[in-house]
Amino acid sequence: MSRELPPQQAFQTHCLAQMGVVSWLSIEKSESASDSVTGTVFMPVQPWPVDVATTETSPAETPIYPESTGFRSSEPAPVPVAKLLPEEKDPLVHHLREQLNAGPEIIVEDLQPIEELAVDIVVEPDPALNTHITRLNIYAYALSNKLLILSDVPEVFSQAEEVERLALKMGQALLKQSVDEWQGSAFSWPGALRNPHFWKRTDWLFGALESYVGRLVKDFPETPLLVLAGAQITQLVADLPPESLLKHYPTARIVSLSELYRIPELRKEAWQVMQSSFFR
Repeated sequence: MSRELPPQQAFQTHCLAQMGVVSWLSIEKSESASDSVTGTVFMPVQPWPVDVATTETSPAETPIYPESTGFRSSEPAPVPVAKLLPEEKDPLVHHLREQLNAGPEIIVEDLQPIEELAVDIVVEPDPALNTHITRLNIYAYALSNKLLILSDVPEVFSQAEEVERLALKMGQALLKQSVDEWQGSAFSWPGALRNPHFWKRTDWLFGALESYVGRLVKDFPETPLLVLAGAQITQLVADLPPESLLKHYPTARIVSLSELYRIPELRKEAWQVMQSSFFR
């Protein structure tokens, strides 16, 4: 028994046969599996027709995925190279040599050196100050707004109270009066400076010392009597410039107070030096 299939079902049957399906029919009770089926297969040119619009598409409507052409579709599309006129092209490197050899009237800007403007920079020379003192530790005592004692002390000093009492006794003997008003302080160089380059700047050391002494004697009504006790402070004041005020004070030079405290035999000589310096 055979029956005719409609064209659509006949085309589906043909496609299934191409895939290996030889039978694609529902068997009803009145039909058997051996019944033959015939039909005319209609093969359209484009099974799924697409309406093509005649209007131009904008760049935003361009499909993201281009039409596949096999394995080459995964390769990046070549970038189109813009064609320039010969006069618009940049000169090649080998043309630069020709231009340089052509004559001095041709200037190649890329090969010109950078012109630097000359600027006069005034560099002040280091002051010619002769001193070998690079470290200084002193104690200062300003007594009765008349007497100033500057004494060397060791870097680690533990006899400050004993030296202080000695300075007060010395001042009382020199001034021949009781010392009711006095102040004591310490000066250290380089102190908080950590850069070794600044340690060699003796002009800084001189300026720091003069400023320190200036603060101590600012309330003195008259020129102070200056006692330099110790080799370092004596040498440093001697190395000061001639215009320094410290070199114009009446000055007595003796050993340090720490030595006078440890060696009492030196006190007699120190007393004679101070008497001859202040009371001639």
